[in-house]
Amino acid sequence: MASKVMKQASDVSAGTESNTENVTVTGSRLLQNRLTNTMATTELDAEQIQKRGYTNIGLALMRENPNYTVPDNSPIGAQGTFGAGQTFADLLNMGSQRTLTLVNGRRFVSSATSSNFGVVAGSPVDVGNIPTLLIKKVDTVVGSGGPVYGSDAIAGVQNFILDDDYQGVKLDGQTGFSQRQDAINYRLAGKVGRHFDHDRGTIVFDTEYNQVFGMTNADRANWVGAGDDRLQYVRNQAGSGYDLARGGRYYLPFTTAGVPSMSGAYYDLANKYGQNAGTAITNSAGQPLVFSQDGKSLVPLSYGKLTGDGLTATGKKANNNGFPISNYNNLITNQQRLNLTLLGHYDITDHLRASFEGWYVRSSASNMANQPYYNTQQFGGAMTDMDNANGALPLSTNNPYLTSAERTTIINNLQAAGLPTDQFYVARANTDYYTGKYTTNTNLFRFVGGLQGDFHFAGRKFEWKGSAEYGQYRSSTEKREILTQNYINALNAVPDGAGNIVCASGYTSAAYPSLNSTCSPLNPFGVNQSSKAGAEYIQTDARTKSINQQWDFNADVRSTVVKLPGGQWTYDLGYEHRYEGMNFNPGNFYRGELMSDGSYQQYGSSVPTMSVGGAYHTNEVYAETMIPLVSPQMNIPGVYALTATGSGRYVNNSATGGFWAYSGGGSYAPVKDIVFHGNYTTSFRAPAITELYSPDATVFDTGTDPCDVSSINSGPNPALRRANCQKASVPANFQSNIQKFTIKGLSGGNRHLQNEQSTQFTGGASFQPRWVRGLTIGADFYDVRVKNEISSLGIGSIMAACYDSTTYPNNQYCQAFSRDSNGQVNQGFQEGYYNIGTEHYRALQAHLSYFLPLSKLGLSEDDGALQTTVNYKHGFIHNGSILTSQYDYLGTSSDLRDNFTANFNYMRGPLFVQWQMMYYGKAKYALQVSDSLYPNNTMKQYFMFNTTIGYTFAKHYNVSFVMNNVFDAKPQYPYQGNTNRYWDAIIGRNFQVQAGVEF
Repeated sequence: MASKVMKQASDVSAGTESNTENVTVTGSRLLQNRLTNTMATTELDAEQIQKRGYTNIGLALMRENPNYTVPDNSPIGAQGTFGAGQTFADLLNMGSQRTLTLVNGRRFVSSATSSNFGVVAGSPVDVGNIPTLLIKKVDTVVGSGGPVYGSDAIAGVQNFILDDDYQGVKLDGQTGFSQRQDAINYRLAGKVGRHFDHDRGTIVFDTEYNQVFGMTNADRANWVGAGDDRLQYVRNQAGSGYDLARGGRYYLPFTTAGVPSMSGAYYDLANKYGQNAGTAITNSAGQPLVFSQDGKSLVPLSYGKLTGDGLTATGKKANNNGFPISNYNNLITNQQRLNLTLLGHYDITDHLRASFEGWYVRSSASNMANQPYYNTQQFGGAMTDMDNANGALPLSTNNPYLTSAERTTIINNLQAAGLPTDQFYVARANTDYYTGKYTTNTNLFRFVGGLQGDFHFAGRKFEWKGSAEYGQYRSSTEKREILTQNYINALNAVPDGAGNIVCASGYTSAAYPSLNSTCSPLNPFGVNQSSKAGAEYIQTDARTKSINQQWDFNADVRSTVVKLPGGQWTYDLGYEHRYEGMNFNPGNFYRGELMSDGSYQQYGSSVPTMSVGGAYHTNEVYAETMIPLVSPQMNIPGVYALTATGSGRYVNNSATGGFWAYSGGGSYAPVKDIVFHGNYTTSFRAPAITELYSPDATVFDTGTDPCDVSSINSGPNPALRRANCQKASVPANFQSNIQKFTIKGLSGGNRHLQNEQSTQFTGGASFQPRWVRGLTIGADFYDVRVKNEISSLGIGSIMAACYDSTTYPNNQYCQAFSRDSNGQVNQGFQEGYYNIGTEHYRALQAHLSYFLPLSKLGLSEDDGALQTTVNYKHGFIHNGSILTSQYDYLGTSSDLRDNFTANFNYMRGPLFVQWQMMYYGKAKYALQVSDSLYPNNTMKQYFMFNTTIGYTFAKHYNVSFVMNNVFDAKPQYPYQGNTNRYWDAIIGRNFQVQAGVEF
């Protein structure tokens, strides 16, 4: 049977019957067909999902549908705080919180944490929890949906339609691996369905278990880590731009073994580029020294020249024993996921049907690595107390772990510099005490019950349905952290009278329990030189919890107004009540220790994190209508079919008040072969609980000060900025401290936020020529504009909004901070969320599908058939603004201007072969920068090829072999593309083997 793969949803088939076949389509509650649908819709079907071996539908959509950009979070690459392994699909790169997710046309409980430090401040759904074996198809509607479904459908709607009428048994097993014998994954899945009571009822049960073995960047050091072959951008010696360098070792003064220094002052050890030793500890030749891996000697810190493909760069970089910072990041999470899903329905009478859904998903995902716990002058100088936990370590020259040779070298340097000889400083990346690994365990419960039926009244047929839904998502994250007070205690090591090394007396341990309650000394010289007792004394386990809940009640009725010459004028009226609640508990460690003044003191290096909780409810009424003005049966020349549509929704939100969304559209077919359609829609997104109710939490932030000498002549109106800075009594040639180091402030939610608002226009055509049966060509143009967009402003943006305003100082931004008598920004500034953004996306999506039985070419019917599908997107505009700053978004590897996926299928009886080509157009590493800032800023166009070969034995048994990245294509030069986008290139050629049975 031919694989439908991806196609325009309105194109039910290549035959003539598709012109009049009524179906339910995403984006409408009325029955539609090819002649009446006005939405820009695409479809990914179950066959293509299975042929390509996808186990995560979010990653499948990014590869198969060019309208999807890189997810806001996925199992690949860096993970969001407090939530590992989640997949938040992102339509049009407008943010996953602006893509509405439905399952069988109903909302789904969000998986995002409400913490202010979460990956998305919104209500996106983890689509990785949707069982792929149960999916019939995924409909994606671009630029429409708000009036029909409510909040969040700004970029569009994704609707996962599940098979609740399956009958039979299907078992499936799959494994995947790379040619390097890593990137291993497994999948076991099965579903069973049965009709009962003379086909009045159906029940379907699906179970799936997926396991993925995690990897770090170090496993692909040449492409995303610090391998010798990897090209990275490094600021040049003059500071005017960047050079390309091979080898990803950090050029600033810290290593895993430790770098000794005579000073703990900010950037006093060396300049930014590793030259002019400053207060470094050096040997007789003046070379900066670092501790050896065993900590028993001091060796030169070796810097190598930048060597990017013949570039003659003059900047320096640690290519030998500097810190390989790029290795310490997650490449793919270690994940186990179990899905249990029960679907069914029962016809109580001929006019009444009951339906139900039951969901349980349990998963555990681990972020494999992250940046280590640093101690370096970069973080505000020396570590003096809890408020500067990441500063360079102040240590005694009498530290018993120093060898006599090391001690002599350090003291000689201090004496030569005229400094006291009792103390020195060490900068290190503490990879031996802190890995950054954390694990998120989740449980998802979801229950849906529904009734639907029909009745006749006043000569009309009425069809009605109602449903009640409850969803709950629970997650807990556990991470090994460092207790700063215990760390300080353990570093203060002294010898006792018996020749043992112990903690100096008089210490007080942290109020939070550590893994080892007894102070044990720590050896900070070298790597893995401390005892287990010493490491466990400074370590603790921190836990957070998050609970999201959703109630949704929906009821609507559909009928006709009157029968027109073109057909029945239909309508749908409905009501929805929805409750959304979120609660995030940071746990005692991240909340910190309660002080006598009511504030919290951090236990570790991160500032205290506050609990976030809140809820809102909505009452919504909606209506939709479709008016068939001309039908094919009317035989009007030049007008084969003409239809008008309209919809509207009024939402009363307990947090933001009332709002109207509406749409109007139409379709026109001059002849049977071609249909033109268009739609204008207004949509909205209500502020999320995080954005509304996050309490003020302490942050340490830097930012560009508009009144600084480097910035006062910039901005949209430099004269206005200068005048406002003068009114603020900022002195001439002012140098702002907040541009040099972090200052303490507050960040939180804003209960005065309003809805984001959008206008969306889509227009397109679908072409099915009668003279080329099996061919469908479709294209849609869409334009999405958003205003009142919610953005989180940092102190730099807030100050710019203040001083670039004609209303200075009488606006909300100027009230968010203050200055002292010297003009410096005071502690206690207020950051947070504001309705201050705009966004604009304009693009064209196009589709071609052609099914060709080879018998049409004169061959036998037994020779099979060919099918080609191509899905293409070209972006014209994607830009936005935040206050006075304008941004371009389109044209990076995350948001490609041009890309397509083409599938070429051959089917012959039990044999199936697919050749897939994925195309990425030219992309920039960075946008809105001068041509001289980054060498090779443009990545060339890129092709990726994949193949699938499948065979069915004895009608019931099937096997398939998938090869991704057939030609082992490498990431695009200069290898700085998005990890999700170039995943198969980074991993290299990889394989999947599948076997299954179905009866």
